[in-house]
Amino acid sequence: MYKLSSQIKHIRRVCARLEASGKTMRDIYDVIFDHGDLTMVEMATMTRKVTKTYRAMQAEILCAARAIADKTGLQDRYIGLYGENSPAWIAAFWAILQSGNKPYLINLRQPAHFTKSILGTLDVPVVITCDKDAGLGLPTLTYDELLLHGKTCTNTPLPAFGNEIALSTNGTTLRSKICIYSGRQIAEQLLNVREMQKRNRDLVRPRGGQIRMLVFLPMYHVFGLEAMYLWYSFFGACFVFPPSMAPEALLRTVRNHKVTHIFAVPLLWHAVEKSVLSTLSTQDEKTQKKFHRGVKLSLWLQNVSPALGRFAAKKLFSSVRSRLFGDSISFCISGGSYIKPSALSLLNALGCQLHNGYGMTEIGITSVDLSRRSGDILRGAIGKPVSSVEYRIGEQGQLLVKGSSLCTRMIIDGVLQPQEDWFDTGDIVRCDKTGYYVDGRISDIVFGDDGENLNPDFAEQAFVLPGALQLCVLGNRDNAKLMLLVRIPRDMLQLQKQRLTEAIEACNATLPASYRIKEIRYTYDPLSDENAIKVSRTYLRRAIADGSVGFVELYEEQSTAQTGGEDSEIKRVLRSLFAQVLDLPEDEIRDDAHFMNELGGSSLDYFTLIGEINKKFEVSLAYESGSFGYTLNDFEKLLEELV
Repeated sequence: MYKLSSQIKHIRRVCARLEASGKTMRDIYDVIFDHGDLTMVEMATMTRKVTKTYRAMQAEILCAARAIADKTGLQDRYIGLYGENSPAWIAAFWAILQSGNKPYLINLRQPAHFTKSILGTLDVPVVITCDKDAGLGLPTLTYDELLLHGKTCTNTPLPAFGNEIALSTNGTTLRSKICIYSGRQIAEQLLNVREMQKRNRDLVRPRGGQIRMLVFLPMYHVFGLEAMYLWYSFFGACFVFPPSMAPEALLRTVRNHKVTHIFAVPLLWHAVEKSVLSTLSTQDEKTQKKFHRGVKLSLWLQNVSPALGRFAAKKLFSSVRSRLFGDSISFCISGGSYIKPSALSLLNALGCQLHNGYGMTEIGITSVDLSRRSGDILRGAIGKPVSSVEYRIGEQGQLLVKGSSLCTRMIIDGVLQPQEDWFDTGDIVRCDKTGYYVDGRISDIVFGDDGENLNPDFAEQAFVLPGALQLCVLGNRDNAKLMLLVRIPRDMLQLQKQRLTEAIEACNATLPASYRIKEIRYTYDPLSDENAIKVSRTYLRRAIADGSVGFVELYEEQSTAQTGGEDSEIKRVLRSLFAQVLDLPEDEIRDDAHFMNELGGSSLDYFTLIGEINKKFEVSLAYESGSFGYTLNDFEKLLEELV
């Protein structure tokens, strides 16, 4: 267990040990699992916390490694690792290496045909699964099977430790890409912490004696593997596994398990911002003004004195923080795609110290903004390059990267690529004294009618749309205009459609004339693969072209069929929700019938009804028995005012 001062000394020791080694995966393993009796994993269940130490995990890894060696007889081969985040995934990752083989981290967020192609390219003979059948047409071993078999072959000799890992991208570029790292590149990535922690101590600040990292990012993704897992296990963090990825389950886990660090994609931060603002919208005008004044004051104080400002933020927003994260958070990173300035501003105002980071599967994690003052953080920089890499801006304004921590080999569509001195990321950047800024991808740029190059990210940040399931700004069919594509629910109400239209007009009006959206389209279809962590415009353009994302009219002809011929749209939906919750026919739900006394509902049913109304009408009614009334008429009157 460490205080900050002893944590810094510990980091220096482990870095010196790794620097003096051969920088292999075995050397990294030895450093990580020398943390012995520190808690390595902690899992949230319905009734208790389940923990495992580094020592206990190491024993499991050895058992599984012997089973792999005994059952497969493989050596220096790629073995597929399939599964979502779990302690078993961590153990299987190291067990494959300890068995003398090399893990291919199967990306569950890429198309299945990419995975099968990569398995063939790497000549993978067997796949190890952690939770379910991979369905990839190859022999499969489950992690539980390995543990059972490992107990019967304790004398099985193990060959030399494996020293390579293979990752693949999400397939958003429409090309099958494999990136291979050896222990040396991973070690160089880990050693970057030496200079990074000097610039911002909160990056490595423990609470209660140990860093506690929320396991949110998939560990088969470079951000999750390198930044979240390998980097922090290197100096003995505890990894907290939530019971699910539902926002409320994540936030409850953060509060209950005193999480100190959260690394996530903008999807999470945008959801938190939406939740805060949704709750705020139900408050009176005086409360809303007070909140916004508090945001400005908090950010001003954090710019003048970061430590004092964050202390003040905890006091100013104690009730909001207690509902969201609690008070244990030390440092957060957003990466993977564009984060809205409003979300960056709000989260930092609440004292969560949220920073931008940058990396790619091909190059690892190469920069993180480590500014202390809020004024610098809110500029949205991705920081300066870490010590293992260099940055340069190319002729088209794109970011070029080279260094000792980039992947050692790259295979695209089955072909080994020649090694280039500088890797072209395809991201358009600019820089100043604070660091580098990503202004978009070359492939996303729209060439306007007047010849101006338009960045869709700039326009997209302006749109906050009630009722929209997803949205994306991209080039239209001719790539000559910016198009807004909005995914809407199939059963959207007329009032909700009206609110959506008004919001689009209002948001569009805030943009410069050249960036105003000229074409607006609607769809019921997902804008990305259900497992994707971001919307890829390349993927979306192809989906529109092949018809898998189709356009619909927002104001389609409405059905005139209404209960009794008199129901308003709100009442029609409410009657359906009452019937659904109470398991009664709709024609038995009278307008003035009492939910409990006449319709037989319980207090639990009432709670369920409130939840369904909040979800359907996008409001935030807080459950208090009787506070909203008990009849259809009561709720209709309330919702007419809110919606």
